[in-house]
Amino acid sequence: MNEVWDSVEENVSRDEEGVDKQGLRATERDMHSNVGDLEQANTKAAFNSKKALWAFLVLCYSTGPTSSMVSNYVTAAILSAANILGHQAGSNKPCSRRGTNISCLVKFGGGEIDFNSYTLYLRSISRATEGVVSILTAGLADYAYYRKTMMMASIFLFGALALPFAGLTGQTYSHLTALSVLYCLLTTVGGVYTVIEGSYIPIFMRSTGWFRDSRVAASQGERGTWNKGVSVSVLALVSGNIGGLTALIIGVILVYGRGSYVQVGYFNYLLAITIAGCITILFALLGQYLLPSVPGKELDRTKNKFPLLIAFKNWVKLLKSATYYSEAFKLCIGWVLWNTGYSNHLQLIGALFLQVTGFSRSSGVYSVWSFTSVIFACMGSLSFMYLYPRLRFPVKSYAYAFLVVNILCVLWGCIGISNHVTIGYKHQVEFWIEQVLFMSTSSALRAYNRAIYSSMIPENSEAQFFGLEITLDLATGWINPLVMGIIQNRTHNLRFPMIPNLLLMLVGLGLYSQVDISKGIEQAKVPLAQ
Repeated sequence: MNEVWDSVEENVSRDEEGVDKQGLRATERDMHSNVGDLEQANTKAAFNSKKALWAFLVLCYSTGPTSSMVSNYVTAAILSAANILGHQAGSNKPCSRRGTNISCLVKFGGGEIDFNSYTLYLRSISRATEGVVSILTAGLADYAYYRKTMMMASIFLFGALALPFAGLTGQTYSHLTALSVLYCLLTTVGGVYTVIEGSYIPIFMRSTGWFRDSRVAASQGERGTWNKGVSVSVLALVSGNIGGLTALIIGVILVYGRGSYVQVGYFNYLLAITIAGCITILFALLGQYLLPSVPGKELDRTKNKFPLLIAFKNWVKLLKSATYYSEAFKLCIGWVLWNTGYSNHLQLIGALFLQVTGFSRSSGVYSVWSFTSVIFACMGSLSFMYLYPRLRFPVKSYAYAFLVVNILCVLWGCIGISNHVTIGYKHQVEFWIEQVLFMSTSSALRAYNRAIYSSMIPENSEAQFFGLEITLDLATGWINPLVMGIIQNRTHNLRFPMIPNLLLMLVGLGLYSQVDISKGIEQAKVPLAQ
């Protein structure tokens, strides 16, 4: 009898111990949940402050100088170096420095290609590597406190890669190769910070609350959250543009202070790029100190020992959820198509401007033209930020207006393909008009895209959804420059490669028209499956 009683007591004791352990684990889970909720609440409060906004804008400013140099001076330096090293087709004569259809061949790999195709091929390579690296980073940035760490690392590296340019003044193929490699690395790293920087916009938007009624929000009523998103998106772009202006002002001073293009060649470009890298690193240090950290999803290291594998698994899950987050995916694809056409048009129009104005005398003119392009971009996005809360137009009407202007600017270049047509970016005045229209509407459309897209992103998946743009861009981002390079290599006419850009924008416009914004906001209320 005593043995039976002892056995019963032992079983009761074990049951009580099991209950206690279960209760302890439940308590621990509740405590972790409460701590997580408290961290989320503190984060929302922190990002609803002016200090967080200013810190974010400082970081956006820090990337502006180097980013502006990559899109303007780096490509111009590569084109100028290739033009000097190349030769006319069918002879050993040096390439012409001015003309609308320059025939100039330069070494590339085991053969020779048109010198304008050289930069297009480089863009194709760099966009492909940018997409792969962005998949890895965006798939991890939403975890723990990785977001800020990964963004800061990419910004510091972005600035550091700009430092060697001032020493690459030799007019040799080895220096041209070094310029090309640095350009590809800068473009790749730039994609990383662009993704993570964009993921902060929905965080700022959530700090002010969220949409109570998606149907009203998608029409004209509840716009408080979008007003915040538009403001942060515009101010971020403007801060980056002001950073770009800082570097371009330095470039203008160098051009008119150190001598003309004829005296010092494209070396002014190279020195300006290095100075821009220094500015990027300096202001990134300040932003690192001021910007609060964002707690993300918990990362279970016992189950996930290989971070890179986690990134790929997350992308598979995201792509599988395309049917559920259908509106976000449609907007993202339309955005990608437009952005590919937009960015490639910028490269084409810059190279065409150099041809029309002349390589031998355009260093100063090109610096001013690069400078004013940033000014018009700032004016366009700031005008959009001012008008959006005051004009009660349907939300999608802004996208239609901006896209139509962009399409007309690209179409104008296609009109000039024939040598018998006297218009189509064949006179300087056409470039200035195009710059006002194209840069202002493009900057406003980029701000619009980031704010509307943010409203369709589920919480704690911000970086991954913004990385989706880069991932989808793997297809069009590198194929389109490759196609343009092949077209240019065959035609030696920079207006022909504008045709693919026009088609991309037209398809993008069709996708924008199919997006149901209110449905997308509803879909974002459900977290992405982990």
